[in-house]
Amino acid sequence: MNPCAFGTKDPIYLEYHDTVWGQPMYDSLQLFKLMALESQHAGLSWLTILKKKASYEQAFYDFDPVKIAKMTEQDIDSLMEFPNIVHNRKKLEAIVNQAKGYFDIEKDYGSFSEFLWSYVNHKPYDLQYEEPSERITVDETATQLSKKLKQYGFKFLGPVTVFSFLEAAGLYNAHLQSCPSNPKNLT
Repeated sequence: MNPCAFGTKDPIYLEYHDTVWGQPMYDSLQLFKLMALESQHAGLSWLTILKKKASYEQAFYDFDPVKIAKMTEQDIDSLMEFPNIVHNRKKLEAIVNQAKGYFDIEKDYGSFSEFLWSYVNHKPYDLQYEEPSERITVDETATQLSKKLKQYGFKFLGPVTVFSFLEAAGLYNAHLQSCPSNPKNLT
């Protein structure tokens, strides 16, 4: 068992840890998709959302912000019956708000990716964890980014969830130093 993978033995989570989590992501659309999914796991386990990921992709047009931004209250009504997603109306509406905020950020910063990566000076910030017990769940950068996202209408992205996103998207290198999936160990 890899101690970096949060002590899980679930094959879905292990695959996610080994191939996606913490690998630097620069594509604005992929960053938007991951952030939208992160907002859905507030109060739930990440594994719950991972298991529902394909259904979320189907429900939200593979996270195309152009299509999502045009969704109506009636679309959200339909999603309340959509199989295998979390049926929390406010969380579903949050994705629509995030799509609208995405375009405002793109307008103000040139790209969503540029906006996010500016919070870590455009290179992954290595948290340099040696042991799982060293892991933290929030910091000042995540708190500031959460506040800024709220100014753009993003919801369900408090500092802890934003910190989790920064780790997942590889803006923070939160892998243990010895982890085979640590980006530093892949080169």
